[in-house]
Amino acid sequence: MSKVFEDKTCAEFLLQIILQRHDLKVQSVQGQYDIKNLQGRSVRLDILAVDTNNRTYNIEIQRSDRGAGAKRARYNSSLIDANITEAGDKYDALTETYVIFITENDVLKAGLPIYHVDR
Repeated sequence: MSKVFEDKTCAEFLLQIILQRHDLKVQSVQGQYDIKNLQGRSVRLDILAVDTNNRTYNIEIQRSDRGAGAKRARYNSSLIDANITEAGDKYDALTETYVIFITENDVLKAGLPIYHVDR
């Protein structure tokens, strides 16, 4: 799955379906994107995509129920935020980031095919 979504067209189609936004256009996509954290745990993102409005999307393909929780999404998002900013950037210029888990099972156990969780 991760390899399939490295294709810009596939990633764009997936994001349009999940976010219910047919106007979304992916500018770039990278698979197995590493973010190093010198103070703690580093991460390897399955897919990192950026749209034409510079919003950043992390798509995680998760077979196991373990590791698909909100705190992991929060951590991934924080590392993305820290790595898309440069010294001197204003905080108002920080773009939106989205972390999307595609799971084999219903890890939130409410019987829905798609969940949207806001921070």
